[in-house]
Amino acid sequence: MAEMRVLVTGAASGIGKGIAEKFLAKGSKVILLDKDEETLTNTIEELKSLNPSVQSVLCDLRNEVKIQAAADGAWSYWDGIDVLVNNAGVAVRESFIDIPLSNWDHILDVNLRGTFLLSQILAKKMIDSKISGSIINMSSKNGLSGSSKLTHYNSSKAGINLLTQSMAVELAAMNIRVNAVAPGFIETPLDRNLKQKEKNLNLTDKTPMKRLGTIHEVANGVYFLASKEASYITGTTLVIDGGHLANGSEF
Repeated sequence: MAEMRVLVTGAASGIGKGIAEKFLAKGSKVILLDKDEETLTNTIEELKSLNPSVQSVLCDLRNEVKIQAAADGAWSYWDGIDVLVNNAGVAVRESFIDIPLSNWDHILDVNLRGTFLLSQILAKKMIDSKISGSIINMSSKNGLSGSSKLTHYNSSKAGINLLTQSMAVELAAMNIRVNAVAPGFIETPLDRNLKQKEKNLNLTDKTPMKRLGTIHEVANGVYFLASKEASYITGTTLVIDGGHLANGSEF
């Protein structure tokens, strides 16, 4: 994967930042895309000490005009993208009957529509440039099994799984592999805030490994799927959840 050109969305913090760090540590050139300009600027300055081959693109994935501009700008940095990691996503915990349409639209727009649009634009560019590319989408264990208070988020991630498979089927002939990763409960600021808001919530109660996963462990999965070691893998969703979904029948 040395000298691969990689675009990671939602990369200013959390899992996206960890994914960017993984690729940079392996010698890749990485572009970080995010809508949070201040955090993105700070992260870029931090990561340049790891590898100077890092750039940034500011973009709100709810806006198709900005997505097109961001894709064009990212492509122009090194005249191509070999790996696209669609990591950006949002979530709100609220009961099904209380979900306002604005929240439904926001979450589906970022998590699913934004992933579709950016992937479509860059896949076309890969095909025109005859690049053997790799696209990795961020799913979730919540896209494979239902849960309360996350109907919109769960629906968006279920959509990611079928989007991934459908893209993989069509793009295989153009030498573009498409896969997804589905993390379980990962130690991030989002999970820490969740535990603080819902004091009685035990995130790992049904997880056989009895701990949260780490950002590094998710990044390892993404890197593997993008690497030559996964050259015959496309259309799959790699679950990284400590066995949580496997324990579905446990009380």
